[in-house]
Amino acid sequence: MTSPGCASDPGLDDVSDRTTETERAVHGTESVAELRAFLSAYASEQLGSPIRKVRFRAGRIDAVWGVELDDGRAVVIKGHRAPTGADGIDSTDGIPAVDAIAAARDAQLVLSAAGFPCPEPLSGPDDRNGRVLTAETLIAGTVPDGRDPAVRRLLAAGLARHIDLLRARPDLLRRAGAGPSWCRYQAGPWPVPHDSIVNFDVTPAGYDWLDGYAGRASGQILTGRAGAEVVVGHADWYAGNTAVQEGVLVGTFDWELVADTEAVIAGFAAACYAASSTSGGGLSSPAEAALFLQDYEAARGAGLNARERRTASAATAWIVAFNARWEVAMPNGTSEEGPNLSLAREHGQDYLDLAW
Repeated sequence: MTSPGCASDPGLDDVSDRTTETERAVHGTESVAELRAFLSAYASEQLGSPIRKVRFRAGRIDAVWGVELDDGRAVVIKGHRAPTGADGIDSTDGIPAVDAIAAARDAQLVLSAAGFPCPEPLSGPDDRNGRVLTAETLIAGTVPDGRDPAVRRLLAAGLARHIDLLRARPDLLRRAGAGPSWCRYQAGPWPVPHDSIVNFDVTPAGYDWLDGYAGRASGQILTGRAGAEVVVGHADWYAGNTAVQEGVLVGTFDWELVADTEAVIAGFAAACYAASSTSGGGLSSPAEAALFLQDYEAARGAGLNARERRTASAATAWIVAFNARWEVAMPNGTSEEGPNLSLAREHGQDYLDLAW
């Protein structure tokens, strides 16, 4: 649901002539050479060394460059997309967008100090000519197949562990806020999307059922989470944002935070954990989501109670609904429904009633 930060290393210096759509949205330039010069100057100023080589360019929300510096360090530099709210303020909970980025940085510092496999922040958030930049260490690794049961267990364990580690920083609860748009069920359908390429203001004819389904999911979450402890976790926890080597989780990327109950965050992850380029992408089936939540309970060393299970199920359903709504808003030039719409239409109740 967000830009991949995984550090592939093709060994190529990617200097194609024109920037990507994401790079243009973030940096406002069509020239890769101009953007490289800008980022190299930033690296020289903040990290003490200019860019020698570009390893990769990625990102669907933020513009992500994996680079090697002249001093030999491998670094990721991110240009962060402007927030959807006015004046740098998030449109739902009034948290300045740069504060949410700083909260993610502080979470990474806590986790990396504890030996958790995430990049170590090096600089930022820094404002350069109205653009918000961050830099962090680059971790090389292979994007895993999220549908491999062993990987599923690694992901469940990694989620449980980092949520537990971040309990030591209760200040992150306020600073993280409600997270990116796909986490924002609180007001019912629909949140302001995180990318202006789609508009959720008016649901097209024939999809009123999807509004109703999302409303049921959000209502079930709100009922179940009432009075429960709020924690902080990764807002986009899925295989495509991780790296695995020899059966070990060695990297976790794109650290956007969400503050919510443990059941809700686990349900969000259950919906999308398997998605990656190696597993063919796609949201979880109800059976796959249930298996992830079962593994999550095993990793945390305690089962979720009946109320928490219903909450996690509803959070899974909400993510399916959100992604289906995104498909509705994206013109695809065909009359065929996308895969997420099909999941919501055919298995909507199954997600709300997950059993494990």
